Amino acid sequence: MNSSTEDNSQLSEMQENLNLLQELPFFSAFPPQAMKLLAYLAERVQFAKNEILIEEGDDYGRAYLVLTGQLTLLKGSDSAATVIKHFEAGDLLGSFSLLGDMPSLFQLQAATATTALTITREHFLKIAEQFPKISTLALKGVLKELYQWERRNLTQAETCCLDRSGATVL
Repeated sequence: MNSSTEDNSQLSEMQENLNLLQELPFFSAFPPQAMKLLAYLAERVQFAKNEILIEEGDDYGRAYLVLTGQLTLLKGSDSAATVIKHFEAGDLLGSFSLLGDMPSLFQLQAATATTALTITREHFLKIAEQFPKISTLALKGVLKELYQWERRNLTQAETCCLDRSGATVL
């Protein structure tokens, strides 16, 4: 492959990354130049079926956008693990970890062969240094995600369990 073909391939992958990231509420209000840098620095990673991406207690410092396949969030380990949730194409997880240290409360495992677009905290924070407005926009994104999570989960919770639920957005 010649360098022109390689350059076109990199540009088309970056454009695809940009399109994917712009669709996500967490990133949607970011300035265009910051989004281009995120798209350029994002990395496509493939995980084998049953591969552990995150162990409980790890500070993984990375966000994952599932492109293909399925990831499973588990509590506990080995045969005693409880499935909490499945993530599929289009799901973003770990965006809060881009903002700072955040040990995982769960284990994340590839349920199938999976491809994900990943953004590291290190890259995100370097971009935030260049575009200080991102910190405020990211905080707004976090608040929006937290509100949506509570709205979804509190309305679905059984009456018996509401006293164990958080109520951060009143």
